[in-house]
Amino acid sequence: MVKNRIAALLATAALSAGCGGAAFGGSVSVSASADINVPLAKMPAKYASWVVEADGYLSAVNDAYSRHTRATTALAGALGVEANADAIANFIRDAIQVESTLVCEPPSFKAGLVAECSASANARASGSAGNGGAHGAAAAGIKANCQAKASLSLSPGSCTLETTVTEHPILSNAAKWAIVESNMKIILQLRVANAFLDGRGAGINARGLDLHVESVTDLAKEPSLALQLNNIQAELKKGADATGKANDKQAAMNSDLRTMTRAISAQFPSLQAAINAG
Repeated sequence: MVKNRIAALLATAALSAGCGGAAFGGSVSVSASADINVPLAKMPAKYASWVVEADGYLSAVNDAYSRHTRATTALAGALGVEANADAIANFIRDAIQVESTLVCEPPSFKAGLVAECSASANARASGSAGNGGAHGAAAAGIKANCQAKASLSLSPGSCTLETTVTEHPILSNAAKWAIVESNMKIILQLRVANAFLDGRGAGINARGLDLHVESVTDLAKEPSLALQLNNIQAELKKGADATGKANDKQAAMNSDLRTMTRAISAQFPSLQAAINAG
């Protein structure tokens, strides 16, 4: 007999079905426990097609999660942080710090301009008396005129923006940066791949449960299918439950990838561009 296997996911406590909160690198065991001992070619088409789709989905989720765990562990190790999305994203956001300061020179005018102007004006206003001073009634006006001239010569000042860029030493460490860069690229690639998986498990799970119910009617209509359907019926339920757990696992992974890729794309847009171009 050819075995068409649906890989049922047996999650440990690290994977909480239905909450989407699996930790990075959480312990998740995988076993092939939902075997259908019926040749795929002999199954009714609606069951065979579901088995193929569910098996493909489960396989893709397991592969993505495995790559995700390895890349996250390697990246966290190179960065020297905990292997979780927030710690990695925070490090990446802080890896390059740009500080900008506005430096301004205040408005100013030539020192002593008012005094020089007033002295000159008073001398000219002294007339034939030659006492070096303006008439008291005009002195205040002369000073006001000189202050006005000084204001007209006022320098408006200027402001410049001084920018300081500080990079974490790891960016200049060729060996460590190679590890960081390669694993950031893997995470960016996984985010793209995971987008295709996002939410599919819910639909597969629902169709599996529907087929489980339909199998009862099919069996009543076609007693000759008893050997196949009696075997398939229980496995459809197991397979549907497995895809439901896989969907929770995939959703948790999607959340973690989103957190990291946002930080990577913002700090290193050239890496994101390379992934998009590919």
